[in-house]
Amino acid sequence: MAASIARRFSRDGKLFAFVNSQGKFVTYDVEKSSVAQIYTPNLHLNVPCTCFTWVQVQAGGEGKVQKKKRSSSGGGGAGQTMVAFGTSKGGIALYNPATAQIEKSFKGAGHTGAITGICSEGGALFTSGNDGKVIEWSVADCEQKKVHNVGFEKLTSLAATHQGETILAGSKQLKLWDTAKGKMVRQLVGHTSNIVLVEVVNDLDGAIYALTGSTNDRNVSLWALEGDEKIPAGLFALDDAPESISARMEENTLHLLVVAKSGIAHYFAKDLNKINASKPVKPTHTFEVAQDTKGTGTKVVGRLPIFAASLEFSPNLPEVLLAYGSELGLKFEQLQEDTVRGQKQVVIVREPAASFQRKEQEELQLKTRTPTVDSASVEFLNPVNAGKKALKTVEIPMEDRLENLALTGDGGDGGKSSGISQKNMAHLLLQGLHSKDAEILRSVFGRNEPELIQRTAERIPAQYISALLAEISTLMQQKTVHVATAVCWLKALIHSHTSQLMALGSENLLANFSTCLGIIEYRVQHANSLSKLSGRLDLLVNQLDRTERLAKNPEELVNAQALVYHEDDESDVDSVLGKVGDGGQGGSSSVDDDSDDVDGDDDDDGEADETVGSILRLRNGSMEDDDDEEEEEEAGAEQSAEGSSSEDDDDDEEMDVSD
Repeated sequence: MAASIARRFSRDGKLFAFVNSQGKFVTYDVEKSSVAQIYTPNLHLNVPCTCFTWVQVQAGGEGKVQKKKRSSSGGGGAGQTMVAFGTSKGGIALYNPATAQIEKSFKGAGHTGAITGICSEGGALFTSGNDGKVIEWSVADCEQKKVHNVGFEKLTSLAATHQGETILAGSKQLKLWDTAKGKMVRQLVGHTSNIVLVEVVNDLDGAIYALTGSTNDRNVSLWALEGDEKIPAGLFALDDAPESISARMEENTLHLLVVAKSGIAHYFAKDLNKINASKPVKPTHTFEVAQDTKGTGTKVVGRLPIFAASLEFSPNLPEVLLAYGSELGLKFEQLQEDTVRGQKQVVIVREPAASFQRKEQEELQLKTRTPTVDSASVEFLNPVNAGKKALKTVEIPMEDRLENLALTGDGGDGGKSSGISQKNMAHLLLQGLHSKDAEILRSVFGRNEPELIQRTAERIPAQYISALLAEISTLMQQKTVHVATAVCWLKALIHSHTSQLMALGSENLLANFSTCLGIIEYRVQHANSLSKLSGRLDLLVNQLDRTERLAKNPEELVNAQALVYHEDDESDVDSVLGKVGDGGQGGSSSVDDDSDDVDGDDDDDGEADETVGSILRLRNGSMEDDDDEEEEEEAGAEQSAEGSSSEDDDDDEEMDVSD
């Protein structure tokens, strides 16, 4: 029963095929240890091969499956050996190794993603894909028959049993699916990673077992498909994760050959009745291939990794068929029974396949040698260019090219250089957002010029807004200098593309700005407290500076003019104001008529000056003794009396003149 693995021997054992890392299908002739074919799919259409399986079709070419049952050793009857491909686009194609061409392509919708597993059983093909579905295909009609929705989880391997009645789909669990009823039978749990290898075997009583291997587990699990057990029935210990499984049942004894990632093949032979899940089974034999270092002068022995191994074509166990080497070159060898039996660790020394190819090429080469010439330092002349000096091409580094884009804006003509800089900034920003180049983005976001940022943001297409917001969010999570630039970019982006942002809707808009809003709120939540703390620290620092300055220069404190304020009783202020008021009445009574004499005005000004002076002396605390104040008041009264008498005389004279 064919399992969904990407390296497999044909059913007659004459061919070996695998899908290499480039998606090419490589076929080897096992007897000659040479490449038979290399099929390159339509790589320009992006449909490389992902998995394959061997199928037997009638020689008439009608696409009918061979009805004769093949023997337990895996050999097929009369028919044509073909290969069913699974592609990365979810389709199936039938490939003929004899003609090295695609015979037919299966019709149907297929999978929505890449096909991860393929197997053939009961005249049908079964495929699993990344979409979590298993599709049943008819080989006779080359078309899709039925779709089984196993689940939403990505499927990584596939096998079938009971003439296609039960499907074994592997993910992190092994799922048993009944194709007739269209429902899940059981889920077997025991691996820690995705299952990539599935092999089905039958014992003499008709009981069905499954062998599985995952990408990270260093063991192979044995499952009993009949019954209600959901845990492994047994474990086979390995030194590394498995890459290839070959199993065979002989008289209720399970013979298992597993190739690990380390390049070592492990051979197990164990009675099914003696297998216990609590105690992993250890290998009976291990096979390794060592490089022949004879004539190389080195004592370090390298290992030729075993690429695949099989037990299906061995007439007598424990004979094994090994394929060792790498994708670049493989060699095949059948280990006989006398070589294996009685030895727990079997190491064979062989020469690498690449060495054989190198020797054959050296034999075909001519014995003459052409001297090596440095083309960079030699100039070839002919009659045409003998008189002309060839111009040397100078390769300008990318760093110099970026500097020549005039992004620094140091040119003399401000208007012209700024226009070129805007175009270059927008072009570089789009290139950086598209390629995710950190250097280009750093050169763009390293400039904090609001006007340039605003003009650059206006040139950004709408489809790059989400990518620019993501870069701004990343920039805002860095230091304060970068945050200032990011805020400037965010402001320019919102100002230039308001309509596009509003068209996103509330949910998408919140999703795009959630990171920026969270960072801004986090940075400003303590701004009020920090401003208060800053003010208090400024006061303390100023007081400390003043204290330190006065301690160094005491003369400043002595020379400083202190402001002294004396708060006297209200009675003193009232007495002064009362006297001033009396003096004012005396002066005003002498001026009843409309006279504009200059002397009278001068006297009034003198009285006002005396009043203002007394009030100022009172406020500054420079009031003298009570005796001095009384003398000054008496002198002021006498002056006011003299002024009033003179005014009266002047009035009398004016009256006489009028008469």
